[in-house]
Amino acid sequence: MDVSSIYRDYTVMRPEFRDGIDYLAEGNYDDALYAFAQANLHTSNDDVYKNKYRSFYGLTLIYSGHPRGIKLCHLSAEDETNDGDVFYNLARGELELGNRFVAIQALKHGLDIDSTHPGLIHMRQRIGVRRKVAFPFLRRNNLLNKFIGKLTYNRPHAI
Repeated sequence: MDVSSIYRDYTVMRPEFRDGIDYLAEGNYDDALYAFAQANLHTSNDDVYKNKYRSFYGLTLIYSGHPRGIKLCHLSAEDETNDGDVFYNLARGELELGNRFVAIQALKHGLDIDSTHPGLIHMRQRIGVRRKVAFPFLRRNNLLNKFIGKLTYNRPHAI
């Protein structure tokens, strides 16, 4: 995984965290888990990067076969107000656990606070988030909603 194109710059982060990023990129979850745990453990709760460290620790737990890591991802996102990485990790964790709806909610929240985050944008395009229906009081497959949806869909025009 090429994390340089997905996540933001990590040169100001704890050395253990940067090591964890390298291990995660290699798919070495055991060492990544240890490195992220150390970064999380040695960071005070008022540190601006605490949620980021905890979210990576939670995501790596999930990738290591421990679904309880999603609790750490949610905990990190609860009070996060400016770090898209935290929501990207939450969305990745939820997708890994098969929870597409919750992953989409995390993507939306993440893009609300960081609309230029490359990972969030790419994931949203990849999983295909649906548009809102024209008439929310009707079901999505209602003929009227389908008709209006087809009328308003942006298609490339033929020349």
